[in-house]
Amino acid sequence: MKLAGNIFDNLNTKTIKSVSATDIADLTNPIHISQADIEALERTILVNKSTYRLDGGPIPASQKIVEFSCDDSGSTNAVVFTPERGEVWSISAGSYASTGGTSRLFLFLKDNVNNLSMEIADESASSGQQNPLDPFNAPGFMIDENMSILATVAVTDSTASAVRLSCTRVR
Repeated sequence: MKLAGNIFDNLNTKTIKSVSATDIADLTNPIHISQADIEALERTILVNKSTYRLDGGPIPASQKIVEFSCDDSGSTNAVVFTPERGEVWSISAGSYASTGGTSRLFLFLKDNVNNLSMEIADESASSGQQNPLDPFNAPGFMIDENMSILATVAVTDSTASAVRLSCTRVR
């Protein structure tokens, strides 16, 4: 299938830093791996190389800390983080804090395609504590648009809680 126009025509108003993964996905999804699309494939490789999306290393200026907070009512399977379409993120560190009272965090990794989930952390915190999350004592993990990180927070006293994750975009 031929790409409508060329990828450069569709991105000519963007800078390298402002090209999103969704932009790339929208423009390249119609391209087939075929001889007829060789020029479109070569352009796609060049754009991906220029925007640091080929080697799986960190994309410059993409690291951020994602925070999910809840009040004394707690939460059940609340979405902490889901990458945008076409993105892949490395999750390398995390912490859990309670600002008053005691609470317990259950962190899950959910496969949004197959509707399966697995527990990746079980952490308690008391007033003023900020604890590192257990799964990050080992190397981190990567997630894409098909996955979400969910939090369930159980509160035993009046408290506010927050989970923070260090995320670096690799694609």
